[in-house]
This record gives sequence, structure tokens and C-alpha cells, in this order.
Amino acid sequence: MKNLLLDAILFALFVAELSFHHLPKILHEILGVTMAAAIILHVAINFRRFKSLFKKISPRKIFSVTINFALIICAAIIFFTSVPMSNYLFPDLATSELRRNMTIHQLHTAAPYVMMILIGAHVGLHWEELRQRFFKRFVSENFLKAAAIILSAVGLVGLSLNRFLDRILMKHIFATPATDLIAPLFMLLIVGGVIFFATITFLIDKKIFGRRP
Repeated sequence: MKNLLLDAILFALFVAELSFHHLPKILHEILGVTMAAAIILHVAINFRRFKSLFKKISPRKIFSVTINFALIICAAIIFFTSVPMSNYLFPDLATSELRRNMTIHQLHTAAPYVMMILIGAHVGLHWEELRQRFFKRFVSENFLKAAAIILSAVGLVGLSLNRFLDRILMKHIFATPATDLIAPLFMLLIVGGVIFFATITFLIDKKIFGRRP
């Protein structure tokens, strides 16, 4: 249950950080540091489980390890590029040249959207475990399926409104139709985007890797 609570906190922090234009800049930086600490704690808690993925290697385990490593790398990119952009917590840790470097800014903007795909894949790979350990106690399987379909549709719309592909291609984007929405609706689009990629991964897991409940 503690792990699930930490996972929920991490997810909430990710959604809040992607909604940075609705937050005070200093709060964005504070939440970013909090998220970094939570990720380190998450990796430490699950390190033994992560090591077990290297035993009895299978195509599914290779896929899972790749997703996990990519998540760690993506998180590292986000946090290392955040330091030169900091105006409040780490204002003196970067030179003026680094602060003006557009590649750093573009990486910091693009990486969270790549991370959306990876978090969705991570959730999709662990969906049955989450359903059995948590959701099954509160809601029916049919409700979960309907919710996943609806949220995936919302997420797909959100990806379009937020110019998702342009963002991960590091194009110069200052605003999108999605960023003009109120904070709760924008956050719902982000959640839907993660669920969209989780649903795709779950289907891959079931159809290609033969994963069964």
C-alpha cells in the first residue's frame, strides 16, 4: 500500500509539473525537487524488484527493462536541464551561457512529453497488478474498462490540442489550444494522455507478449 501511495504521489506531481503554466514558478521548482526525491525513493524501494527483471530474460522483461531505463534517463534529463533554468532554488549554479542555451530549454520542454509515453507504458505493464491490488476492491472491471476507454479518448484529444508530436520534436512552442484551458481540464487531458499510452501498452502486453490476468 505504501508503494501505491508513493506511485500516486509521483503521478500527481508529474501532472502538476506538466501544468506548470498554471502554477507560480517557485512552486513549479519546489514540486520538481520533490518529484526528484520521490523518484529516487521509488527506485530505491523497488531496486530489488528491478534486479529480478534480469533473471530468466524474456521479450517482455527486455521491454520492461527498456521502459524503466528510459524513464530514469528521461527523468535525469528533466532534472539536470532544470538547474540552468532555475530562478529561485538554484539561481547561481549555472552560467549565463547555459541559461540562454535553447537546446537546454527545448530538452526540458520535450522530455516530460516523452516521459508521458514512458509512464503510460509503465502503468500498462503493471495494470493487472494495480487492478488486483487496488482497483478491484472499489470498482468493477467493466467500470475500469469504460473509464480507460473514455480517458484514452480524452487523452487523444489532449495530445492533439497540446501539439504533442511537435513538443517531443523540440519545436518552439509557447502556447497551444490546450494551455488556454482551465487548470483542471488541462490536467485531465494529461491524465488521459497517460491512460492512452497505458492502454496501448496493456494491449501490446496481452496480444504480443501473451500476458494474462
